[in-house]
Amino acid sequence: MITSALIAKCRRDCDNPTTVRVEKAGNGLVNVFNLGRYPVVEGSYAITVGTSARTEGGGSSQYQINLDNGDLQINTTPANGIVVKSQHKYAVWRDANWNDAINEGIEQLNARGFFRQVVRQTFNVSAGVRTFSGPSAAVDIYELLYQPASATYKQLPVNWSYQPDANKIVLGGAFSTRTSAARSYLRNMQVYSATSATLDVKDDWIEPVKKYAESRFFRFLAAKIAKEGKASIDEGHFSFTNCRTMANDLENEFIDFARRKKPARPTRDMQYHLAGGGVV
Repeated sequence: MITSALIAKCRRDCDNPTTVRVEKAGNGLVNVFNLGRYPVVEGSYAITVGTSARTEGGGSSQYQINLDNGDLQINTTPANGIVVKSQHKYAVWRDANWNDAINEGIEQLNARGFFRQVVRQTFNVSAGVRTFSGPSAAVDIYELLYQPASATYKQLPVNWSYQPDANKIVLGGAFSTRTSAARSYLRNMQVYSATSATLDVKDDWIEPVKKYAESRFFRFLAAKIAKEGKASIDEGHFSFTNCRTMANDLENEFIDFARRKKPARPTRDMQYHLAGGGVV
């Protein structure tokens, strides 16, 4: 699933953006106008100065917008009486906030022992080398093979170990020539900053990630209401108590899933235990 598709699902449950039209009259002196309704949802806005549609950027005929505080800067100051118009969507959270919460849910699964599996990835072991780096994001290596000349891959004839803290594979003895090898390993699920990225999560793990992200949203709302002393119009009929309750319920559902569905790790290779590490 694309990250943006999961964000859309979260929004339908919690944070439907509202479309608004704003008009500000220029006076020939100021070029920064506040849109009044924000955060502004990424890619949802169209800006017109007078009768001219403007594009976003740093050029003299363009504009810049702060999505978090709603400040719209027209790079060339509009003359007196020229109307600046904005049509945009605003929500409690921008896409970037939802993306951060989704990434946090993925990291929580990683921390609870969830993983993705890579089977027999080939690589080369240089001659005379006994220590080399493990694959990116690896949490465990459970199989390490080598390929003798004109033969199929087989178990290493030397002791070996994987050191997860350093992400290093250590051989008990070195090969005398460069050797083709293969490794099977477990890795953490990746997180991404772009909402166009495909989630690095199994299909049946997407729903708990969604619940975790939504729990962060309601926890944010509870903190916002507590800080301001009451819910604003944009928060509707939510109160601190029901926001916190919804956050706790969603988080508990996530924790329950993580306990029930934690994947079993594959069996590790039985390694050689030869005095001196073995001889190649």
